[in-house]
Amino acid sequence: MVRFERPTSVLAWALDLDRALADLHRRVWEAVSSDSRPEALNPFHEPGRWSPHVTLGRTRRAGAFADRRIPELLPAPPLSVRLTTLRSYDTETGALEVLEPRS
Repeated sequence: MVRFERPTSVLAWALDLDRALADLHRRVWEAVSSDSRPEALNPFHEPGRWSPHVTLGRTRRAGAFADRRIPELLPAPPLSVRLTTLRSYDTETGALEVLEPRS
């Protein structure tokens, strides 16, 4: 379980950053950063700073997930899941982008 507090409160499950995921993330970062203005890149997404996770909840209310009872309400991993939508959330601007599969 992880919590982020910038500028929204986020409750998430942390994912293991194994070599395959780190390599994929680095390749995606390199492709995106080569086509982007430096000021458009979110520093929290840089390799070495990025925290792979599955967001369970997000709100603009500071400290919303500080209640210690919340983790007790959630089932323990591992879980069986099905990915239906992949999104990128910019914590600086609040912009949300749905990432579409390649055709």
